[in-house]
Amino acid sequence: MVVMKVRVSVSLAIAVAVVLPCSMSFSKTSYRKNRRSDTPLFRFEKNGHAGFINSEGRVIIPPKFDVGWFAEEDFVEGLSPARSGENWGFIDTKGNWVIEAKYWRVEPFSEGLAAVTGQLKGYDFPAGYIDRSGKSIIEFPKGVAEAGPFSEGIAAVRLNGYTSVGKLGYVDRSGTVIVPYQFAIGGPFHDGLAAVVFDGRCYIEDRNGAGRSTPPSTPAATSCGGVPAFITERCGEGFIDRTGKIVFRFQGTRDFSEHLAAVQEEGKWGFIDPHGAFRILPQFDAVGSFSGGLAAAKADGKWGYIDLVGNWVVRPQFGEADDFSDGFALTDIGYIDRTGVRIGSVKGGTAFVQGLAHITLDTGEYGYMDHAGKIVFQYHSEAVKPSVLPYSK
Repeated sequence: MVVMKVRVSVSLAIAVAVVLPCSMSFSKTSYRKNRRSDTPLFRFEKNGHAGFINSEGRVIIPPKFDVGWFAEEDFVEGLSPARSGENWGFIDTKGNWVIEAKYWRVEPFSEGLAAVTGQLKGYDFPAGYIDRSGKSIIEFPKGVAEAGPFSEGIAAVRLNGYTSVGKLGYVDRSGTVIVPYQFAIGGPFHDGLAAVVFDGRCYIEDRNGAGRSTPPSTPAATSCGGVPAFITERCGEGFIDRTGKIVFRFQGTRDFSEHLAAVQEEGKWGFIDPHGAFRILPQFDAVGSFSGGLAAAKADGKWGYIDLVGNWVVRPQFGEADDFSDGFALTDIGYIDRTGVRIGSVKGGTAFVQGLAHITLDTGEYGYMDHAGKIVFQYHSEAVKPSVLPYSK
């Protein structure tokens, strides 16, 4: 589900700090290759600059681009965000600038369009979409803070808020608002449906169950977040169609993947099809999303993997379990294949995408591991100076 508030939270926190000051700290984000990436090029750093290697560990694009706070350079639809000074643009697979670096932040391309945000103007972040030539296709009026990726010709966009994030709605490829701004969270459309969290005087359950936050109509307890003591009701969740009509309601929802969506009823998770019929009855304590016909599921305190009808393929045995990608999944014991057999000896890292997984080695050291468990490349990541915030991205 698209939570479209992570990056804007830095600026919003600054905007309200004069009212409710607090202590905030930031750490540099480790690189995670986008699961939508269609290009086997992988980001690395050297001497404070970013470049790319191929799946064999050979440098293809020398490290010449400035490093930002969120480490989001990656190729999707053949182009990658890249940074020059304080600005972002796009490069091709040879490292040439295709779209000039002139934006405060940019998002990966999706269905031929990329969301971009102009330079900071007071607390206004002018947002819009550009095509692969850099031509402006959609320009939003003042007040639109963020724009998400297109999926099935529709994208989630969010208004700015004063003491919290603003409400979320959906636009079509012309920029026309087809679903009014009204939701707290909205995911991408799949199979004609999008998972949403309804706005109100309520709290949002973290997507990973790690905490709670507030929706647009319920300002956070402080500028650092937190749910006010008087808020005791959980926000409702469900699915909407392309007109914004609520077609299904559940206690909890996840985006559709492989024509199934995880939903929660009476504290248990199962899976429905696009018609709302249960294909796997609610019986699990927690679940992931289906990928390659398998989904992570938790029962009796342990994670395992189920197939499309709910049968265990890898019995519950892990403390943590990520979705499958490239035929492998990351668990608390390391990477496993579809039979549950562990590969390599590395425990910490990211999902395999386009043949490699980005792994954490010693302090400040990172690398890439292939499907056989071999480390094909290793590099050192330097800290980013805090002075770049909030302009890094």
